[in-house]
Amino acid sequence: MINDAQMLVSAASRFGHPIRTYDDGFGPLWIHRDSMGISGIVRAQTWEDAYSICEDEFFPAADEDAAADYEEIEALPEGKERDHLEACWEESFGYRGNSRKEEDGSLSSVYWKDLNGDALDRLTPALVAELEITLEIESAS
Repeated sequence: MINDAQMLVSAASRFGHPIRTYDDGFGPLWIHRDSMGISGIVRAQTWEDAYSICEDEFFPAADEDAAADYEEIEALPEGKERDHLEACWEESFGYRGNSRKEEDGSLSSVYWKDLNGDALDRLTPALVAELEITLEIESAS
C-alpha cells in the first residue's frame, strides 16, 4: 500500500471526518480501532512499534489521580491485596513511553485503556475499502 519512497499525508478521512495519522518514516500502515471507532492510522515497521506510537499519540489521557493511585498501590506491602489492585489498575490504565503535551499545556504520561477492547491491524486495500477510508499518500521529495 505504501513504499519507503512515499509518505502518509495527514489527510486520512472517513465520511469526510479526519482520522489522526502518524508516519514513522517507513514500514506498512496499521489502523487502530477501539470501541468508539477508528482512533488513528500509523506507519511503522512492526506491530509493536505501531502500538507504542498509538499509546503515545492516540490513546486518551488519564487524569493525574491515576498516576497517584498507582504510586499508592506500589507502596502497599506485597500480597494479594496489592496484586489485585495492580491488576485492576493495569486493566484500566497504561503508561506512555513518552509523555504527551495536552491541549491545556499539561503533560500526560498515563492513558485510559478501552475496557471494551481495541485492535491494531495491518491496513490493507480491502480494509480501506471496507471501512470507506480515504488516504492521501504522496511521493517523498
